[in-house]
Formats: sequence, structure tokens, C-alpha cells
Amino acid sequence: MPVTYLPISNKVIAIDPGHGGVDPGAVSKNGIKEDEINLEIALKLKRLIEQSGGIVFMTRSTDQGLYTSESKTLRQMKTEDLKKRRELIDTSTSEILISIHLNSFTKSYYYGAQTFYKKGSEEGKQLAYIIQEELKNILDKDNRREPQQRDDIYLLKEVSIPAVLVECGFLSNSAEEKLLVDESYQEKIAWAIYVGIMNYFNEIDSKHEF
Repeated sequence: MPVTYLPISNKVIAIDPGHGGVDPGAVSKNGIKEDEINLEIALKLKRLIEQSGGIVFMTRSTDQGLYTSESKTLRQMKTEDLKKRRELIDTSTSEILISIHLNSFTKSYYYGAQTFYKKGSEEGKQLAYIIQEELKNILDKDNRREPQQRDDIYLLKEVSIPAVLVECGFLSNSAEEKLLVDESYQEKIAWAIYVGIMNYFNEIDSKHEF
């Protein structure tokens, strides 16, 4: 199929690899840092989108945060980082936002990828459900997690475009941690999100044809 006929062709997609720099995000008992895996998955997703004619806007492409000075407190740097991500996304021409994260919990038996979207956002909900379906189909058909609406996640709440946060799995689950550090599994995660994005734009474009 020619690239020009793919539903993602010429679409601008913002990818946000969560955390970075002084903020590693979740850290497993084995010292695996969330921010590093987030970036690996995000870069794999970027490649898939660009190979299909899409345009990717990354909030970060290296292990650096978006704060200006490390002399501030960690809390201040995190706040500045999130605000700058929002500003970058809103001033880009992106049509959707995919924020990549990993989950963690005190109970180690929790596992499974899950999507989150802004409360009240119908387009965000649609995108979240489509991606969740592919995460189940491609990663784990026994995953019973469903998309959740949230009103307390800064980027989801503040950006002006349909946005989904993807928790790709639990670092606190030893079996899932082993998967998350595996490059081939990261490729599967990226592929699941990519297929979800393709299906979303296919549905959107189909509606606009009538």
C-alpha cells in the first residue's frame, strides 16, 4: 500500500516519553528506571509512525528534563518540566498526544498495560479505547484492564488536543519488569500503540467522508 493512502500519512503526532533527567519516574527493585524505558518505547513508536508517512513531535529525545536549572528543588523542576511540555505540545501542530509511562504499585501482583484519557474528552476516550484494544490483542489477551478517565493528570488535563497516557506495564511486577526491559517486547508495545493510532485516524477520516 502506498504511504499516501495510510490513515496516518501527514498526520502530526506528539509523543511524550514521561519523566527524564533528574526525575527517573518509577524505579524497580532491580534499579530499572521508568524514564529510560519510556524513551526507548517512544523512539520505537516514532520510527513506526515516520515509516508510514506520519510526522512526530517529541517532547524529549534524550534523557533530559525540560527544566532550566538544577539548582531548584526536584518538585519545582518537575512542575517546570510539565509546563514546558504542555507549551511545546500546544504550540506544535500535533493532532493527538501519546504520553508513554510505566506503572508501579506497592502490591507486586498488579500487572497489565492500561490507557488513561481526560475526563469529558470524547475524542480522548475514543483514542484510549482503540489503543487499549490493541494492547490487549498484541500484548496480552487476558489483560482485563480498561481505559480510565482522569481529571488529575496534568498533561491530559491541560493540552488542547485529544490525549492518551499509556501505562505500558508495571515495573513493580517482576515478570512484567523482565518483559519491559526486553527490546522485542518494547517493539510489541510500540506496534500496539501504532496500530491503535492508525485505527483511530481511520475511524476519524471515515466519519469525515460522510
